[in-house]
Amino acid sequence: MKITDWLSFKAVPQISAETLNTRLSEGGHNLFLLDVRSHTEWKLSHIPASHCMPVFNIDISQIPKDSRIICICLTAHRSTPIVRQLLRHGYDAYELTGGMRHWWKRHYPTNNHA
Repeated sequence: MKITDWLSFKAVPQISAETLNTRLSEGGHNLFLLDVRSHTEWKLSHIPASHCMPVFNIDISQIPKDSRIICICLTAHRSTPIVRQLLRHGYDAYELTGGMRHWWKRHYPTNNHA
């Protein structure tokens, strides 16, 4: 990951919580949910079917190239550099607008393990 991936000079593609929830309720075909928060945060509450890969431990080889990647974090800050990195590698990547905070605010489905 490059230092410029962290700088917010240019917006990244985004998907709203509403749109993602609709897509998931329709089966979530061709979506790969990549949660870049810590394992602890993910265990406490995450979107069902999401995969936890903390921001500093991203293994791009484990991310399917033929899916639309939705990057998720708490507030849509940690996910931004990952979306940039994935776009640079030719992935179809988006950030969940507002992160998990927007998801929770709308009371959309989560798996809670706390």
